[in-house]
Amino acid sequence: MPPPPSPPPKVELHLSLVGTVSGGDQSFGLFIDQASKAVLRLKVGEYYQDWRLRSVHGREAILVHGELSETLKFPRPGEGPLIAGYTLAESAARRHSSHTPDYD
Repeated sequence: MPPPPSPPPKVELHLSLVGTVSGGDQSFGLFIDQASKAVLRLKVGEYYQDWRLRSVHGREAILVHGELSETLKFPRPGEGPLIAGYTLAESAARRHSSHTPDYD
């Protein structure tokens, strides 16, 4: 009798949620890739490394990969570590965003 098939390799999601914007079909999430430290903006329905952003609600985002589903939440103020505010500001500055904070 042959041995049972090995389970498929685990697919890990290496993103941290740092923000959400909900607005009907224009909802998106802001994420940081934990490996590269890149800041990402994904609209609902868009993919990143074979994970699709399925939905955004309040302080959470749900991403799916085939049958897998991951719910990412960002901590309320004071509940967790401060998340890369400098990285977000620097990324906005490179994109010439009007949402870049002013520094004295």
